[in-house]
Amino acid sequence: MGANKGWLEKFLAPSRAKRRPAPEFVAYRWAGPNFRMDPVRNISATGVYVVTEEKLPPGTFVSIMLQREGPLEKDPERRITTQARLARRGDDGMGLAFVTQHERLGRQWESLFEGLVAQVEPKEVQDYVKLYGAVEFLRRICPNAGEEVGQLLKGRLSNHKIGNALEIALWAEHLLLSASNSHLLRADPHKVVRILEEGTCTDEIWLQHCWGGLLACSCSEDSKDDSDRNFVELFSQMVTFEVRTLTVVCTRAIKVGSNSGAIAAKPLACDIEEIIATTGSRGVNIDRDLQHLVDLGLIEKKSLNSPTLLRNNQVYITPSSLGLELHARCNGHRGAPQDFYAARPPRRV
Repeated sequence: MGANKGWLEKFLAPSRAKRRPAPEFVAYRWAGPNFRMDPVRNISATGVYVVTEEKLPPGTFVSIMLQREGPLEKDPERRITTQARLARRGDDGMGLAFVTQHERLGRQWESLFEGLVAQVEPKEVQDYVKLYGAVEFLRRICPNAGEEVGQLLKGRLSNHKIGNALEIALWAEHLLLSASNSHLLRADPHKVVRILEEGTCTDEIWLQHCWGGLLACSCSEDSKDDSDRNFVELFSQMVTFEVRTLTVVCTRAIKVGSNSGAIAAKPLACDIEEIIATTGSRGVNIDRDLQHLVDLGLIEKKSLNSPTLLRNNQVYITPSSLGLELHARCNGHRGAPQDFYAARPPRRV
């Protein structure tokens, strides 16, 4: 557990291994997009049992803060932040085993967290827990990059952008929660820093979640896997209206799988005014935005000789295989694109 555990040691003394009731304590944690406060039934030096209806897979890592219910304890000895692993599930909750210090790897990350706390000065429990959860997730996926991530968070980002980075990281963690090998997933630190730096430039939550999806997809058991770098580069070149347009056409178009595992879409006829209203695009820029998506290889024209804009004020848009896969990855899908779209190969007649 962390260094600030004075109150817990006093509470557990003299029998550190024995479970003791702890009705006055609660466990605060960030669960996906939601902040949770779970009552603590009992606690020992090795773990804690929390009462909750949430069902997590065995072995899941969670970042928790233990303290008495109420406002954030200003004295660090009256609260503890630590990592825990789901050891067992009960009828009304789950038993969490504290992760030992040698498993947590790196004083550098603890120093980063403490430095961010001093810089951001969280006033509320949820802000403190959110900060801790995000830093612990980043530590888990790139354990040896505390200095590199720290230079971004403490050096190049404003406090406001730090908040955006936390949202991106925690959304990625939420998307990876159901992965059976989530504790083994790692990411290239350079890629993580690039995603966070680019993603913090927007204040729109749905766009931050797109970046979180790309961050989740950058994680694999082989951190040197560079197959998704192109998607980060593509997404960084898109403006908000273009992302909305791609989202609309990838959602509405009829998707078809192939026997080779590739994904394709049928041409989608859209009314120009409807696209403008749906995406919030300025009408004078719609043709330019569509052409940029064509240039990026994310949508295709109906044919090489057909203009994008038709005389009847409609546009025929075909999301490309690349565009469909980018959209799936922005949603955190790490498998085959045709599984995301539930697209199957056409039946043979």
